Amino acid sequence: MKGNALGRYELPADTGACYINLDRVPARRAFMEAQFAHSGLTSATRFSAIDAQDPDALIANGYVPGTGSRWGLKTSEIACFESHRSVWKAAVDQNLQAVAVFEDDVEMSAQAGAVISALLADAGAYDMVKLDYSPRLLRFGSETNIAGVPVRPMLEMAPSAAAYVLSHEGCRMLLSWSERFSDHLDDFISIPRPNWRMYQCFPAVGVQMIWSKQQDHTVEEVKVSERSQDRKINSGLDKGPAWFRIRRELLAAQRKLYWRMGGQKRLLQSGGFVGFIPCAEDLQV
Repeated sequence: MKGNALGRYELPADTGACYINLDRVPARRAFMEAQFAHSGLTSATRFSAIDAQDPDALIANGYVPGTGSRWGLKTSEIACFESHRSVWKAAVDQNLQAVAVFEDDVEMSAQAGAVISALLADAGAYDMVKLDYSPRLLRFGSETNIAGVPVRPMLEMAPSAAAYVLSHEGCRMLLSWSERFSDHLDDFISIPRPNWRMYQCFPAVGVQMIWSKQQDHTVEEVKVSERSQDRKINSGLDKGPAWFRIRRELLAAQRKLYWRMGGQKRLLQSGGFVGFIPCAEDLQV
């Protein structure tokens, strides 16, 4: 983990780190710049988010109802997905070997800079490493490490994708899979797939402010997502036809049955983990 005596971390060549931020929410930009400074990452860049309130922003997008795990998506969810997708495309176009991607409301541990710089330097060892906490009990494989960073294989979808690292190949695969989509971004990047090497950083080195006990000490624009405040871009959700909803429920029941019929016991016996993701000591959830 490359750093100097001042706790500053230089990103390896041919890699990058960025955060996605709406142009008209400068409070979140200031928040993230402070978080990167705290973590020691001084070369992270801002990526302008696609604005769901702009009537022209989503004229061409990949959302097709029913092509993923959900039928309908809110306009704000489509814009969020397309913002992340734009980052993946930029990383591929620039031939980056790896990229760290953040949303603009992530509280970062002081350890985050060392963790991220180490992961970026070993991009051949993974497709995706999730860095942040998820507010739900989840299941993971046995602990291993990538470039000295403790990680566990992710075995199911996680309800957060606010901070993660992708390899070049990870970006390329996500772009291919998302030419048509109808998933929340959180779900999409953590769907278990053949040959998709996804891991969770253990402990997490980031947490969205909505889950942090420090949220009372930050400004309102950071605590509450600006995307979710406008009803015009967060209403009218279509859950799809009956056959789609029934299939969705059957697949969910199948997954639950697997864990209940011995899958979870076998996982724990093999060194797996079931529970909430632990966080770095300087993060509180």
